[in-house]
Amino acid sequence: MLQRFSDDVVFPLRHVGASSQFASRLRCLPAITIWWLTLGVTCKVHAQPPVAEDDNASSAAAPAACLPDGRGYLKARLSGAVQAELVWGNDGMECTGAVRPDGGLRIRFSHPDGSEGGRLVLLFGVAGLREGQSAKTLPVNVTVIREGQGEFYSTQGDNKCTLDEVAQQPITGIPHRSRSYRISARGFCTGPARAVNGKGAVMLSRFDYVGRVDFDEQDTEQPEDKMMAVNQP
Repeated sequence: MLQRFSDDVVFPLRHVGASSQFASRLRCLPAITIWWLTLGVTCKVHAQPPVAEDDNASSAAAPAACLPDGRGYLKARLSGAVQAELVWGNDGMECTGAVRPDGGLRIRFSHPDGSEGGRLVLLFGVAGLREGQSAKTLPVNVTVIREGQGEFYSTQGDNKCTLDEVAQQPITGIPHRSRSYRISARGFCTGPARAVNGKGAVMLSRFDYVGRVDFDEQDTEQPEDKMMAVNQP
């Protein structure tokens, strides 16, 4: 005799004792079902990749970049204590700019220098430049810093270097809260940037750059003034 309990399960009923066997098998079905479901969920959990961890690692390893549109760069020829033909592209270069407390702007570029974690920094201090202004033949103070080696060189004034031409284009402007500009300039120096608390000098015979300046930020540091004060008797 056969008794069908579902479309897929059929149990033979041979005698009265078979009913107890069937009841026993029926009681085992929930446990078996739960075991298979648990095994499937466990495998699925172990098979999923650690997405959040990978995303955090990618964000931490993101390289520096000057401008979001990829157009930032700096080119300069250095001779003397630092001899280099700089051709820095947008990727890997940091560029910032802010308003100096005494007026004017300070533009900063930095890039890895060598394989020991040092950085080469170039600072351009422009006293007579206002927000959004374009101009020609402006005096500029230039500072060269080798971070990690304690080397500082400065023209210690704005009478040795000149911006042939400088222009500003808004990145995010009024009525937006952030007032950021792309700043492009080229120029030259007729006198060297001399070492502070040491010997040697660096000459920038020419330079050309595209960076950024944020007029809603103020640069509280005055490295040029500090260097001049150190050298005064």
